Amino acid sequence: MTRPDCIFLDASELPAPEPLQKALEALAELPRGKYLHFHHRQYPALLYERLESRGFAAVTRHGSDETVDVYIWHQDDRVAANRAREVAENHEPPEG
Repeated sequence: MTRPDCIFLDASELPAPEPLQKALEALAELPRGKYLHFHHRQYPALLYERLESRGFAAVTRHGSDETVDVYIWHQDDRVAANRAREVAENHEPPEG
């Protein structure tokens, strides 16, 4: 399902360091009222290290395999935070 308040980034097939680069690029352009849904094949530790210092918050959901879905928004954006948390709460991993 496509959501107008969501930017979806599937980095699961990208080689390192492209997932981190693509996520940071997307976050640099993330407008208020929207959140980034970042899908990756593994836990993106390097991304988490950068989120708070750049003013972002996130919630993570793990798939049945090692995949993760990270929902990221501006820390002070309550609208995007509420939407991202709602979607994450009802998380269903993307079909491969």
